Amino acid sequence: MDIKQYAHENHVPIMLDDGLAFLLNYIKEHDIKTILEIGTAIGYSSMQIAKLNKNIKIDTLEINPEMYELALKNIQEAKLEKQISCHLIDALDFVSDSQYDLVFVDGAKGKYRRYLEHFLPNSKLFIFDNLEFHGIVDNPELTNNRNTKSLVKKIRTFRDEILKDPNFKCEYHKNVGDGILVLKTNQY
Repeated sequence: MDIKQYAHENHVPIMLDDGLAFLLNYIKEHDIKTILEIGTAIGYSSMQIAKLNKNIKIDTLEINPEMYELALKNIQEAKLEKQISCHLIDALDFVSDSQYDLVFVDGAKGKYRRYLEHFLPNSKLFIFDNLEFHGIVDNPELTNNRNTKSLVKKIRTFRDEILKDPNFKCEYHKNVGDGILVLKTNQY
């Protein structure tokens, strides 16, 4: 079974096709070679990124041990373990002196602001996925789930605040994937 089919059948969240296409194109156009990914899941996006160029190196962080093990297996089967290093750790506990060309954030949505602050010393460029969260961020009436309502409120607060923050240059692509934000520090 292919990894994308597995994700669909097992309800593992992976990037939407047009969001992934946007990310891959951005990486190619900007000659990005070093990436920190927050939220490995089963390794789908990091594997797609690594296939772009054999010189790309990715550190990817996953908190869920089962997902981590599955990602390791998928990466090894694809023979991409020289390019992709998986770390079983909460992203906020990961500390590195490395400088990354890009930090790609697709982890716990309610922690996006904390991820940004934590990894600012490591990169001047961030891409965040899921800022629309299936259209619920701008239309919270689409759900009756209290936890989901709380989550989308956090996403909306992060998105609205970051778009107004003079310390960052942002491009928000509302209709790409599930809402993608490209954020550059003013030092970029």
